[in-house]
Amino acid sequence: MFILAQILSLIAMVINVVAVQLKTKKQILLSIVAANIFFVTSYILLGAYTGALTCIILISVIIINTILEDKGKKTPKILIGIYSIIYIVIGIITFNSLIDILPIIASILFIVTLRQEKEKYVRLLILGNSISWIIYDFIVSAYLTSISDLFTIVSTITAIYRYDIKKEVKENEANTSIESQ
Repeated sequence: MFILAQILSLIAMVINVVAVQLKTKKQILLSIVAANIFFVTSYILLGAYTGALTCIILISVIIINTILEDKGKKTPKILIGIYSIIYIVIGIITFNSLIDILPIIASILFIVTLRQEKEKYVRLLILGNSISWIIYDFIVSAYLTSISDLFTIVSTITAIYRYDIKKEVKENEANTSIESQ
């Protein structure tokens, strides 16, 4: 079971690394759904039920919010509150130790991602989410998932540089050029 859990985490890792390099929010989120299906199974095999439950809810949340956005609607703030309450309840029900708080924190960070329109903020929140998960995964012996989180962190930082920092530098250079004329 341990080896199968690590293999499933490896598959999810590849999907996650690719996800944050995608250009649109919808592509990023749907890839994260696919990765989380593998993570859920991996966590169940490892007995890390808080992680599994938070991933299951996350999949549902992403799907619901993608449908809303496809209809041109923004995720209502009340829905964000409901999702947060669901995660907190899951945390209380499955609480065994302080480490079980990390998936809840990661999930709430991710829920905030859903309200973001700019990919820049999506990437930053995914970075915070991944940092929470890497600590949890290492402690619950989801070692390949930890490595996946590390790759996701590196990939996210790369995407932030490619899409956000580089773009901002170009815009600043263009503005400076216009101002000096």
